[in-house]
Amino acid sequence: MNLRSLVGDKKFYKSLFTVALPIVAQQLITSSVQLVDNVMVGSLEESAIVSVSTVNQLYFVMMLITFGAIGGAGIYSAQYFGSKDFDKLKQTFRFKIMTALTVFFVSFIIFTVFGRTLIGFFTTNPVTIENAMDYLKIIRFGILPWVLTIAIVNTFRDMGITKPLMFISIAAIITNTVLNALLIFGLFGFPKLGIIGAAYATVIARTLEFVLSLVLLKRKGIAFDTKLKDVLKIDKKVLTSIFAMALPLMLNEALWSSGQTMFMQAYSMRGEYAFAAQNITGAISQLVFVTFGGVATGIAVLVGNTLGRNELEEAKENARKLIAFAVFFAACMGVLLFILSFFVLDIYKVAEETKRIAQFNIRVNALFIPVYSFNVALYFTLRSGGDTKSTLLMDSVYMWVVAVPIAFVMSRFTNWPVTIMFLLVQVTDIPKGLFGLSRYRKGYWIKNLAKNEEKVIVKT
Repeated sequence: MNLRSLVGDKKFYKSLFTVALPIVAQQLITSSVQLVDNVMVGSLEESAIVSVSTVNQLYFVMMLITFGAIGGAGIYSAQYFGSKDFDKLKQTFRFKIMTALTVFFVSFIIFTVFGRTLIGFFTTNPVTIENAMDYLKIIRFGILPWVLTIAIVNTFRDMGITKPLMFISIAAIITNTVLNALLIFGLFGFPKLGIIGAAYATVIARTLEFVLSLVLLKRKGIAFDTKLKDVLKIDKKVLTSIFAMALPLMLNEALWSSGQTMFMQAYSMRGEYAFAAQNITGAISQLVFVTFGGVATGIAVLVGNTLGRNELEEAKENARKLIAFAVFFAACMGVLLFILSFFVLDIYKVAEETKRIAQFNIRVNALFIPVYSFNVALYFTLRSGGDTKSTLLMDSVYMWVVAVPIAFVMSRFTNWPVTIMFLLVQVTDIPKGLFGLSRYRKGYWIKNLAKNEEKVIVKT
């Protein structure tokens, strides 16, 4: 393989930027606002940011399970759209709607019945627990509009339609930011509600996002829109295929997100300063991690749609170029993140110890972001052709066999500082990438699911 094979032509990058840039812009805006929200909540008191972070960690597990289940159907969405099989495209959308409603009901019940127990997994501070419970009691009502929005938005992304989604996110983000300021601090005569205000703002913004997504669906989603009375109408063969694809992805996301939760719990063993620092690290690092969403969308369109058209060699070439681009661009973003680490923490009104930990962790992320991006690109490439066995092994199985035990042992049987714990956990991403590369090279992912040509495999 020579370097020229890793670089695309002008047409390739134009196609990539057309679908990826709106997603990157959308997520950058989202991350920027989340950072502002983070700073707003953090300005109240140290325990406030821990309370919100704890609930958000629980929410995080629910969100990724949703992405896994809907993403399984999304693999077929991309390929059915590529093959112009719109009837089956509609059936995948119906599956996503049913999945969204199931996630909502299960999550709402779990948060309602076991919320206090789950929060106690991260902290024993009674004030933090009560604040977190107050936040959770409100934020759980935002689950329904959010999961339905994901079902709609992800289908548009699978089709390569991303620009309108950016404007919807901007509207929701502006609403969330303004309401946060008004309700957290009680500006312009609004009640001063603290973190409760942040919860109300989030629920209202997510509801608006759903309404706008529904309008977009009715205007631009003719290829996959479906009537409510037909939502259960899915051919048994299609349902079986999608479910077989979605189940490993859902399991993977459940294990991966719970693994991330275990990391946070391990870091919290070093005190609330460490836990708050992890939240700040995530909020700031996300400013450059937004490129991962663009990589995922680019692969879904330039690899997934191409596989659906049965253009297997082109899909293979596109994947190779996308992986190379993902690593190069991530390296550039890593430099930016490292520079940010010198001054961005000054916007927080938190203890110096929290800032010190966060600064170190941000610099670790800056160093490792090319590795993260390489792994993300491999993951979504494997997923684009339905190689969910490889994604499960590469992602969550590897995490639970290698990374989680390392964090568990360090947090309970050593006195090592949380910064060293964080560094060693990130180092485990290197052998993970090598494992993912070996699965990628086997070429099991290079197949046309839309035509059931699963025996057609092209070695890379």
